[in-house]
Amino acid sequence: MKRISMRNMQRHYRVNSPALRRQLKWLVQTQFDWPKFDIGVCLVSAQRMARLNEEHLGHEGATDVLTFPYSSQPMQAEIYICPDIAKENAEIHDVTIDRELSRYLIHGLLHLSGHDDKLPDQRQRMKIEENRILRILPYDG
Repeated sequence: MKRISMRNMQRHYRVNSPALRRQLKWLVQTQFDWPKFDIGVCLVSAQRMARLNEEHLGHEGATDVLTFPYSSQPMQAEIYICPDIAKENAEIHDVTIDRELSRYLIHGLLHLSGHDDKLPDQRQRMKIEENRILRILPYDG
């Protein structure tokens, strides 16, 4: 089983879903050691992301990305990404929304591969790995 899916469940921003799907496929085939996988990516509004964040983590407000692993053998998971937050952060970091969404995709996959970002040193290591992958990611967004 090698399955990926992409669902755009928000309407605030036009997202190049086919390009993001190609990036997801490239990432799982080249950067992560998952012989079998079923990974779904859902693009959601800030309102929906805030609900998910509260329900599952007990945190208030929207966040950029949430990852829900269901199984590791084979890798089965859902990654929720918020384009509303991507727009805000893209403006701050002077990048495109598409590039920020790619970062969130990488971030979610890193969580699935065992990375954590709860502590400052973990966040720093994860950011270094995100940047490494982002530099080599084929970008057609």
